[in-house]
Amino acid sequence: MQLFGSIFISLLTLSLASLKTIHHVPCDDSTASCRCNQDADACEFNFEVSNLQTFAKYEVKDGNVYELNGFIHYINESGQLVSYDGNVYGAGYSEAATVDGKTYRMFSSINGRMPGPTLIVTEGQTIIVNVRNNMKNQDLTIHWHGILQRNTPWMDGSPYVTQCPITANAVFKYIFIADHAGTFWYHSHVEAQRGDGIQGALVILGRDVDASYLDLPERHTINLQDWFAQPFMDVFTTQHSVEETFYPRDVGELPVPNRDVYTPTLLPDGSTHGTIPYFSGLINGKGRHRDVPYSKSILATFRVDYGRRYRFRMVGEQSLFAYKVSVDQHKLTVIATDGQDIKPIREVDYVIIQSGERYDFLLNADQDPTEYYWIRAETLEVDTTGNGPPFRSLGNKVEAVLYYSIRAEPSPTDYARISSSPPSCTASSPCIAVNCPFKSFHPSYHIECINIGSFKLLRQSPITEIPSNIPSLGQEYFLNFGYSGPPTAGQKLRDNINGKMFKSPPAPVLIASQRKTLDLPSLLCPTQPYTCEEGCTCLHMFTIPYNKTVQMIWANFGGESHPIHMHGHSFFVVATGYGGCDKKTGFTITTSPDLSCRKDEYDNTSFSEEQCTTLHWRSGHKPSIRVNPYTLRKDTVIIPSGGYVVIEFLSNNPGFWLLHCHIEPHMMEGMAMVLDIAEQWQNPAPPGMPTCGDFKLSLDAFYEKLVHNPVTTGYA
Repeated sequence: MQLFGSIFISLLTLSLASLKTIHHVPCDDSTASCRCNQDADACEFNFEVSNLQTFAKYEVKDGNVYELNGFIHYINESGQLVSYDGNVYGAGYSEAATVDGKTYRMFSSINGRMPGPTLIVTEGQTIIVNVRNNMKNQDLTIHWHGILQRNTPWMDGSPYVTQCPITANAVFKYIFIADHAGTFWYHSHVEAQRGDGIQGALVILGRDVDASYLDLPERHTINLQDWFAQPFMDVFTTQHSVEETFYPRDVGELPVPNRDVYTPTLLPDGSTHGTIPYFSGLINGKGRHRDVPYSKSILATFRVDYGRRYRFRMVGEQSLFAYKVSVDQHKLTVIATDGQDIKPIREVDYVIIQSGERYDFLLNADQDPTEYYWIRAETLEVDTTGNGPPFRSLGNKVEAVLYYSIRAEPSPTDYARISSSPPSCTASSPCIAVNCPFKSFHPSYHIECINIGSFKLLRQSPITEIPSNIPSLGQEYFLNFGYSGPPTAGQKLRDNINGKMFKSPPAPVLIASQRKTLDLPSLLCPTQPYTCEEGCTCLHMFTIPYNKTVQMIWANFGGESHPIHMHGHSFFVVATGYGGCDKKTGFTITTSPDLSCRKDEYDNTSFSEEQCTTLHWRSGHKPSIRVNPYTLRKDTVIIPSGGYVVIEFLSNNPGFWLLHCHIEPHMMEGMAMVLDIAEQWQNPAPPGMPTCGDFKLSLDAFYEKLVHNPVTTGYA
């Protein structure tokens, strides 16, 4: 480990010594995107993280938003943003976050904006981000989602895994290499802060430019977000005081007994989805609640020139809901996912995207340039109380506008007159949907799924990164992502992995393991089988040796699909499996026949699906695993309800890496774990990395301090 660390430090020192230019990129409240000069060796950005109020403009002092001096605004009947006091707050004041046109609440901002600025750099550059925490009562970290952090695991931004959280008024400098071109993003990894706005896109441009389309990430990056009436931690705590309190009521109103209760919504396959009711959604921080007229909302807009072809980059920043994205009267060509270029999927009507995923698509600007067109992001929720299938969509959506440069940018008074129509799906001309969270729609929907099992990389993976078809000895892992459903009296088991609910240690395991400051064995989950059927709350961690072929079977024997994200690796998706389907309804009614939770063929134990802690292949049901240079790679993948995904990777990136569901409530409940990969090969954290942890002072030591440090006291 010391030799490895010395070599890396020497190379890094040589590299830094040869740097010629550092571009200090202007990035403040007035810049929605911040682009680094492609000729610079390093790009430096500043993040000022603050809690602000929606609909308020704030005074800007020395380039920073002054959060103690805000002025409330509203959108009038003409679609204009005006202040309550009648004064004009223009130059010298930040933009107001009008969100969905309805919600007046606290949000978390980066440089006064939500989402944070889109950072645009070029492959090979060094990224420097100075993050200052101006929030008065919250710590934070920033995770660079999809960045592998090779040799820099301490820059991953995982609280209590790779670093201590950034405390109030403190600054943390993140430095890492943009070593792979693609669409990535960043977000807070502390509790519910991501859902309140601490997130944004990170685009790494390749050195080779594809002349067949225009790539303008400043104009064509789509940040998708679901939005709630209260800060997301309030939503989370409400959910865990029994979900039935989610009926419509004023914020702060005490629930009334025997009132209509909220029933979680379902997807077309019958799986649970909306355990929290959908409130509204945002695209690039803008949207419209269904109660708000179009004329009193401000939506995101995207400009194109007629006859050109454009690359759009889409980031799933949601806390909970999957979106089905379409552009009226424009077919899409999907060309990348999670920073990996794939063989183009053409003539696409819908791209389905869950939290943590990214999808890039091409759009041909070849329609009537005098019209405006809706960009629609609609949840997959359906009304299963009515007749069906097909079941009627609940209509929960967020919209933006695509317009051609021949026309002026649409104003709020134009929105209601937009007459474009969504894709028409018929038996003779079915729609194409990419990335369905289930095997297929019922035939009555006339939507055909192209799922990740058929994706292929556009270019071969390097031979040194391709795992074997057979896992190394002892490196096959079965994980069941157990979904617990609504809370019930006496319930111990919440969202978990193999019955284990993740509990963060009091100090970062990466640093503590190197400095021997943490008693890890006392925190770890039990490893014996059958010990957590009723739930364990502990530090769930696997220890994996260096440079092995690791195969993981990620199963979902609960009632809701899960987008699972692995830090530190871009894994190979080598197999997928689905549960059994009711042909009449299209609902998933059984778990995959390939897997079993039984200890053996004679086990008749009664258990619920989320208590499945002993997964294994049924005899004769293990799928054929074939990894080749074109096998799809991702860092976030949807595990279908009742089904599974098999992934493989080489354990060649030493570090402590989180593995978790990216639905915010699920991770907060405990659907997470840590992969300790090649600890002896890990590059030690830099000197001066902040420390944190427990402080325990004995009573004897306390009295001894008083004896050796006497102070004369008395009353005046």
